[in-house]
Amino acid sequence: MGLGFPDRLIEWCLIQMVDLRLSKLLDAALDPLAWIWLGVLWWGIRCWRSGSKSRAVTAWSLFALIWCLGATPLSATLLAQLEKTYAIGDWEGLPKADAIVCLGGGLHPQPLETLSFSASDASDRYLTALDLYHRGHASHLVFGGGTFRIQGEAISEGEVLKAWVERWGLGNGEVHLLGRMTTTRDECVEVKALMEEQGWQRILLVTSAWHMQRSLALFEKAGIEAIPVGCDLRGMTSSLGAHPWRIFPSSERFSEIHVYLHEKVGQVYYRMRGWI
Repeated sequence: MGLGFPDRLIEWCLIQMVDLRLSKLLDAALDPLAWIWLGVLWWGIRCWRSGSKSRAVTAWSLFALIWCLGATPLSATLLAQLEKTYAIGDWEGLPKADAIVCLGGGLHPQPLETLSFSASDASDRYLTALDLYHRGHASHLVFGGGTFRIQGEAISEGEVLKAWVERWGLGNGEVHLLGRMTTTRDECVEVKALMEEQGWQRILLVTSAWHMQRSLALFEKAGIEAIPVGCDLRGMTSSLGAHPWRIFPSSERFSEIHVYLHEKVGQVYYRMRGWI
């Protein structure tokens, strides 16, 4: 006796679910880090069979460490600790300010691209700043950022972003550039000088939420009244994802660990220099 429509529908759904799961599993297994992880396991087995028990234990300890860092929610949880204080769900409640200051770091040079650059995850900073600007939270927009070369010419991130604002008609206010910056400290010094020149009292400070703790402390130490607007919620988004636990470790999780360590080391360095 053939299957009825409900049974066929259930069968089709189960097949689709299995295919989707296998597809995601295969994609995860193709991550180079997963191959390294499996290679460490194989090395441990070889060492054990050859009688080198201490090396086997070392290999399996490394195997377990890679899995803990790359396949569990640990990296996202650590990063989320930096982000959660500055995750703003409703921008409408933000007070008005004299200017919106957007810290750089979201563009990378790409000579082969049509635009000669590409945007990273941190480009959320620009979208956030432009949206706040368009909503009228401040009449001045300030862009920082580093420098890269386009067709042999040195140009700052701010210059690229200002061109976007003007080309797309995203606001009726004034766009200011901090110049070609190297560090967040450089941006802070230039913002302080610009505020004194323009007579501004308060700014909206826009940067990635995981970068905000150090940035806000830096600006406040400089005597700047800054209202934090965090974005690019990498850790919180990852921790709330559908699959916080994975079978194979991923490079993405190690990237989150790198961002977390970068910020923590940066905070220590800034404290040693007396900047925060």
